[in-house]
Amino acid sequence: MKRSLLILALLVCVLSFSYTVRVGDTIAIEVFQQPSFSRTVRVAFDGTIPYPYLGNVKVVGMTVDQIKEMIEQVVRRFIREPEVTVYVLEYAPMYVYLQGALNRAIDISNHPDLTLTKLFSMLDLTIDSGIDYENLQLVRDGKVQKFNVLSFFFEGKIENDVLLKEGDRIHLPPLRYEKTVQVGGAHSLIEKYVPGLTLRTLLLKLGTLDEEKAIIERAQLLIDGETKTIDLTKVLEGSFDVPLKPGTFLYIPKRQERYVYVVGFVPEPGLKTFTSQERQTLALALAKAGGISKDDEKWVEKILIKMTEGSVQELPPSVLARAHEIEVPNRSIVEVVKYPDFYVYVQGAVSKKGKIDFEPNEKRTLKTLIDKVGLENPNVEWEGKARINNTFVVDLKDIVHADKDVPLSLGDSILVSYEPFIVNVVGAQSGVLQLNHYEPKTLNYVVKKLSIQPESIESVVLIREKTTSTYDVSQLIKDQIEVPLERFDTVLIKQIGVNAVYLIGDVSSYVKFELSEPITLQRILARVGLNDLRRIEKITLDEKPLDHSKDLPIERGTILKVELKKPIHVTAMGYLKNTGRVEFNYQETPDLKTLFAKLGGLIIGPELYYASDKVFIMRDNTVVAQYDAQRIFMGVENADLQDNDFVYVTVREPSQVYVFGRGVPNGLVKFTQAEEFDLRTLVGKLGGIKEGISRKITIVTDKGVETFVWDEYANKALTNNSIILFDIDKENYVYLIKADGTPDMLYIDQNTTLYEVLMKAGIDKNYRKIELTRGMEKYSLELKDIAQARSYVVKPADVVKILDVPQNFAYVLGEVNKPGIVRLTEGTTVLQAIIQSGYFTNKAAASSVWLYKGGIDGKPIRVNLAGAIGGGRIEYDPILESGDIVFVPSDIFKTALEWIPVINNLIVFYNNISGLFK
Repeated sequence: MKRSLLILALLVCVLSFSYTVRVGDTIAIEVFQQPSFSRTVRVAFDGTIPYPYLGNVKVVGMTVDQIKEMIEQVVRRFIREPEVTVYVLEYAPMYVYLQGALNRAIDISNHPDLTLTKLFSMLDLTIDSGIDYENLQLVRDGKVQKFNVLSFFFEGKIENDVLLKEGDRIHLPPLRYEKTVQVGGAHSLIEKYVPGLTLRTLLLKLGTLDEEKAIIERAQLLIDGETKTIDLTKVLEGSFDVPLKPGTFLYIPKRQERYVYVVGFVPEPGLKTFTSQERQTLALALAKAGGISKDDEKWVEKILIKMTEGSVQELPPSVLARAHEIEVPNRSIVEVVKYPDFYVYVQGAVSKKGKIDFEPNEKRTLKTLIDKVGLENPNVEWEGKARINNTFVVDLKDIVHADKDVPLSLGDSILVSYEPFIVNVVGAQSGVLQLNHYEPKTLNYVVKKLSIQPESIESVVLIREKTTSTYDVSQLIKDQIEVPLERFDTVLIKQIGVNAVYLIGDVSSYVKFELSEPITLQRILARVGLNDLRRIEKITLDEKPLDHSKDLPIERGTILKVELKKPIHVTAMGYLKNTGRVEFNYQETPDLKTLFAKLGGLIIGPELYYASDKVFIMRDNTVVAQYDAQRIFMGVENADLQDNDFVYVTVREPSQVYVFGRGVPNGLVKFTQAEEFDLRTLVGKLGGIKEGISRKITIVTDKGVETFVWDEYANKALTNNSIILFDIDKENYVYLIKADGTPDMLYIDQNTTLYEVLMKAGIDKNYRKIELTRGMEKYSLELKDIAQARSYVVKPADVVKILDVPQNFAYVLGEVNKPGIVRLTEGTTVLQAIIQSGYFTNKAAASSVWLYKGGIDGKPIRVNLAGAIGGGRIEYDPILESGDIVFVPSDIFKTALEWIPVINNLIVFYNNISGLFK
């Protein structure tokens, strides 16, 4: 009888401690040799699993044996004596939440016997972790338990080492200063006070005291408001000791440090310290800053030593030879002043192109520059020109072969150009003839240079634009007449008794036929390789167009002008794989489909967060068409383009919401282009709602606040940038959304002011509009001054949203990483606006930034910001005003006027498309 009772008691004990299934567990149901009845299922949010002939059956709270019995009853209807096995394949996580000094969730599903002290070991918490172990709190089922676990760290035991359960909240309060002992001055330490702590023990924790920087013989010890002077050397020797109390403060005075600041033209600028044995000389100070090499000494303009009382001693660079003799006062500033960088940019017909630096002793003139870069050939010396900043032009022969010179300024752009004197010759000796600088520019000279036999020449024809003049070859050779030439004239040599025609224009050619062979238009075109008639724009005879698709008869000696089709150029910018200017030749179809193919394609894809959105075509400063990028990508839409069209592609940003609460990742959640923007998708992205977390969800939108009870069958469309609150911690946190969309959480243990919340979050004082959500109510606050924020109370669980409503805008366009419209605050400069726009791209010509004051029609100002890239000095960085336009070009040689068409297209886009100024 006793044995039976014992067995029964053991059975009851085992059953009472059997695991019961929870939401999120994965259960394996196996019926031997019956795969149709076997399956692996996850317990749904409502506690059910699906099973054949049972439907959705609730299993939460049941043991696997109980589930097995239920399954067997169903299977027996179809199979005799089934062998059923049920087990938990994967356990759902069981969270315990830490708050206070630590904020995190801990999964204890794999630690069934986890206690409070075992949790400390798991988290590697020690007595020095900054936690007030005397006032721990455990919140379970709404009830609060308080614990003092300090004895655990000293005696290894605790009165009530509670077993943790799923959903427990453990508050670890931060250690307050009044329960610590602090050391300040030359050494610093904050130590948790423990009973029996003495001054000597505290000093041992500090480690070795550095007598070079600390006056340890005159330390100040503050205990209970009374200050004593202590010689710490005697305490360390063991001569005496002092018991300490909570709140004790030990101040160890600093010895006067020996240092100077070395700044300016040195490799390692900064504070340089000296030991008590080192001489504080200029040579040693410079050596500690990396030194100045012999090659760099020529760049030193002067050395300034700035004393602490304000006086300044100026030394010449020659002092470097005896720097070891010069004592530098303590705490002074040694500034090595470098000669200002001087450089210009050179392009064109020179041997050395790009940025050209001048040494301090070099004359900053055009003559010096020409000597430094060299010219390509003598023709450039005699006939070339130098264009400075696209405004001033000078003949190079006056610079190279005369006494003329031109001073240069920092960052000037110099284009050295040479246009060769070219004459097109058509006839028996067809080709391009270039005349050197020393050759006469006359028709007489060209005829002689070609060694023409006058007896075989019928006449010489000079064609200039639409004017044709005929000359006798003998008169030209004998210089009986003199005919001056101009660049790109066409000289046509007509031969006697030859069956030929002459082509001029885009095709210069002498086309000869047999005497008996008829001359037709198609035969002529075939002889010069123009079989593809699509290349031809038009062919004219005596200014009258011919139908070049027909094989028309042509008379001997006829002069035909051939014009070929010019390529079409289109500029594309915006959210594309590549941007830039695209050329279409005569074989290519100038349309959007071909344009995007040549640029690598649109940025389209279901897995992307950001994608190409709208395509705008701008022509003559007007938006002429708008298309959907997705439909172009799919081939549904397309559009023809014209020469100089401007195409801009906008970006479709992802839908997003801000998520706060317990049991979910807090922050900004973005949706890809293919994801449904609804609550069901959001819950899936968050990994579901954990057991123990309320399914009551609060949704805050611009239109108001509403609540929604979630279950797996319900769903709700979301609003972009709305706030989703999952059973948030209403006791300890304020939820914050900054003006740039960044979410944040601030810990508070009591009501505070809006001012404190803004200051803790580092909010820009220029923001004045605040949206405060409390429960089901939403309040809009407009502050005239940030100090007004002290008048508004913020409570735990409030949501504070900063609304960015800036009033002043400027455009930053061109070669910056994020071109567009920027907000101006007081004192915003051109460089600061460029930084706001993502800084310069690799193509940026920082030395020629254009500022159009007040808009595109305003006065253009050239701003040299090359120092921002090269580390040099920026002489001029003007402050922006509302409506200003900053344009960063890629080509330093184009004038402000030449960039206006590109800027106009961009301005049209931002004004008419973005809607920011409507």
